[in-house]
Order: sequence, then C-alpha cells, then structure tokens
Amino acid sequence: MSELETQMISAACEGKPEGYRYLMSRYGRSVQLLVGQMVEDDRDVEELTQDVFVRAFKYLADFDPARASFSTWLSRIAHNAALNHLRSHGYAPLPLREEQYTQHELQLPIPDSAGILSETDRLAQLDDAIDRLRPEERSLLHLRYYEGRTLGEIAEVMDVPTGPLASRLQRIRQKLKRIMDN
Repeated sequence: MSELETQMISAACEGKPEGYRYLMSRYGRSVQLLVGQMVEDDRDVEELTQDVFVRAFKYLADFDPARASFSTWLSRIAHNAALNHLRSHGYAPLPLREEQYTQHELQLPIPDSAGILSETDRLAQLDDAIDRLRPEERSLLHLRYYEGRTLGEIAEVMDVPTGPLASRLQRIRQKLKRIMDN
C-alpha cells in the first residue's frame, strides 16, 4: 500500500473529507464495475456502489492491511453487497461444487453461417457468452481477468477456499468454450 493511500485511509478514519474523496475517486470505478458484473440494473448498480462506500467508511477502522490490501477488502464488501442484493430478489448462488449448466445456457447464435468470424464478431460472441453466465461467475471472471487478481485475493473477496475457486474458474472457462462452440 502506498504512503498516500495509508494517509488517506487514516484521514477518512478521522472523518476528513479529503480521505473520503481520495478513496472514492481511486476505487469508485472498480467497485462499480465489479457490482455491475453481478447486478444488471444500472440504478441498482449506482445505489449499491454508494452503499459499498458507506459500509466501507463505517467499518474503515476494522480494515487490517496485514490481512488484505485495501482494494481486496473493498472488493469483498462490494461482492457481498451485490450478492445480498441478488438474494433479496430471489437469486440463489450455487455452492462451488454444484454447478450445472442447462442446454439453454450453452446455446448462442453464431452471426456468420459460414463459421468464419471476424475478431470483432468473436469478441461480441464472447461478450454474449459472458452475459449468459451466473452473476458470481461473471464476478469471478472480472476479478481474475479484468482486474488481474490472484486466486488468493479472489478467495478473500469471495470468502471461499482457493482450491475450489481454481476448479470453478476452469469450469467457467469450459462453459464459455461450450457456449461459443454451439
């Protein structure tokens, strides 16, 4: 953690606005993107992003840099806020070892009947395939490939063991391949 970040966390703990502003400007977009991977409604994403920072600032004194980086700690709050929001709307995440895929999830229209796709079309197909994933699967991909988090950091964010997490990531990649091959 940088000295500036440490100072701004301390400033926020003391209730100083510059600490809050710094942390929100530094991490606001990443929190919004993480929540947005799980929650589809833009208004809900904005509201949850604000809620994440309210919770983070409320419990900032509990942050332990020896346990996790600030961004990992904040991502865990964001991930839990998004999951709680989904649960309140009837969504039930699957336990790590109980993932099952329906044939509907594996079907994706291929835009080129000849089977030759441009890179742009292939990326659009990948985006469509990712949209078919469950929210926690999209979150895992976002943390690993967009944010470049290690499996240990992701395990901390998602509060799961690293071993099953690695297996889940492999199953998600296989699922994406099956979706794109159909």
